Amino acid sequence: MEDLRQGPRPYNVNHLDAAIAHLEQVLNLDGANSLFSKTYWRSRVDQALSTPGLAPCQHARLQRLLDRISES
Repeated sequence: MEDLRQGPRPYNVNHLDAAIAHLEQVLNLDGANSLFSKTYWRSRVDQALSTPGLAPCQHARLQRLLDRISES
């Protein structure tokens, strides 16, 4: 059941690896300073981090993305 206080979750654990791969690709190619702001990319990564059932390796990949956004 979805927690309505937090709104709909854009990701689920079954499709999260594809979403992380997409974020990695975009942030590797264009960086966090591309068409969208750092705030936008940080929000997308934070949404993925809030996915229930996140595996430790997924969490690590997402944390690396947050670090990359902060460094750019």
